[in-house]
Amino acid sequence: MNKLEVFNSLKETSHLGGGDSQLQMQHNLNKLTARERVLALLDEGTFVEIGALVLDNGAGVITGHGTVNGRLVFIYSCDYTVEGGTFTKAMGRKIINILDNAAKIGAPVVQVIDSIGGKLNEGIELLGSYGLVLNKYAKLSGVVPRISIICGPCNGITSLIGTMSDIVVAVDEISDLSVSSLGKLTEKEGKYVDKSMVSNGVSANKNSNAHINTATEEEAFQVVRNIISYMPSNNLELPTVSNEDLNLNLSKLNLDEMVEKDSYSLDEILNTITDVDSIIEIYGGFAANFRTVLGKINGLTVGVILNSSNKEIDNLGANKVASFVKLCDSFNISILSLVDTKGASVSLEEENNGLAKNIGKLMYSLIDASVPKVSLIIGEAYGIGYEVLASRESAFDVTMAWPTAKVCLTNPEEYIKGLHRDEIFNSEDHKQGEKDVIAKYFDEVTTPYNLAKMGIIDDVIKPSESKQRIFAMLDMLQSKRELKYPKTHGSTLV
Repeated sequence: MNKLEVFNSLKETSHLGGGDSQLQMQHNLNKLTARERVLALLDEGTFVEIGALVLDNGAGVITGHGTVNGRLVFIYSCDYTVEGGTFTKAMGRKIINILDNAAKIGAPVVQVIDSIGGKLNEGIELLGSYGLVLNKYAKLSGVVPRISIICGPCNGITSLIGTMSDIVVAVDEISDLSVSSLGKLTEKEGKYVDKSMVSNGVSANKNSNAHINTATEEEAFQVVRNIISYMPSNNLELPTVSNEDLNLNLSKLNLDEMVEKDSYSLDEILNTITDVDSIIEIYGGFAANFRTVLGKINGLTVGVILNSSNKEIDNLGANKVASFVKLCDSFNISILSLVDTKGASVSLEEENNGLAKNIGKLMYSLIDASVPKVSLIIGEAYGIGYEVLASRESAFDVTMAWPTAKVCLTNPEEYIKGLHRDEIFNSEDHKQGEKDVIAKYFDEVTTPYNLAKMGIIDDVIKPSESKQRIFAMLDMLQSKRELKYPKTHGSTLV
């Protein structure tokens, strides 16, 4: 063969992965191949492969770069058809090369994981290769967006690489993201494990280690394409703003009518304030009393936090929101807090599990975040709930409220009973007198106009004007600058 024929032969071999039979087996498992996954994520015709000719122990991963909606992205995809995508020293070098390029150029990196773990015959040296990848990947935290897509096994040390990402997307039925594989857990603790949760060693349920779970691989890649379009390419870029027809972003719901009927939910309000079909929920299956979403307001990417069920702050909710705030702060994504909360959960179990500590972490994350932060009080905001999720003095740049807002130093009923104890005791029927006194003073002690008169909140606004008022404040705050004390980082861990 001449040199060109040799070249073509080598290229063809590199594209075959583990061979035709293994590629067919991958499809029989209802899984895309490594190369198909790369092409599913990137814009058509933009993939440039790097290290394609590392064919021996490096063939278990495809590495390169391309674009997503015209923006540069680096990617590597484990090839399960090559010995189960086992990790090798050569693979480690290929991955580190991609991570180095992502850091130098300032572009997101996506890792698609489908690997049974390390190649045992490479011995103890493999720990060093794992360590180098972990070190490099960790140092990219807060520098460029790092996204993992789990499309198969991701166990042991590989699970650490997967879960250190800013966003982790797992595919139902085929992903197994855990320190110990579910197959091993079933074998070791069979009497404790519901066999219906495990099928052929693969989880059939949603993975709580992931931020987002999807039904199919195709859905996972589309979600990641959307996320990349919402985030800046690195921590030095300003947030992305879509060039959109703003008339297309207006919801048909009328917030003024919803308030008049006293029948609204924060979820409906979220859909009204954000652009149509722009919401990507993060950690949707975790801590259901809070929602954390990426959305757009007039094309501007915004991270939104809101209570969505029992209106209390518990341990799981506090940690969920704190992590989300750190993600937004890392990549210059503005934060909007929609507030309707009674405050901290009243529970001995929650207290014993560190409620004060975890709410403190949430408070710290919001104070420490230097991105634009706006809070809008929709309903209740009492005591610690107001301080953490709404207060301009503690964390937010702008605090606004609807006329429906109810703000109080603590629980209003207890507050009124304490202030007007004599009036209650002087009534003929103390129980009825207590109800009458609470009803008499409730609006007076909770009205948002008290805070507006004192300048504690910036304004009370008309519900139907919420979207444009929020956007105006966030737009104004995009050039915000803060002076900070010199330090490496804070010591309050989130």
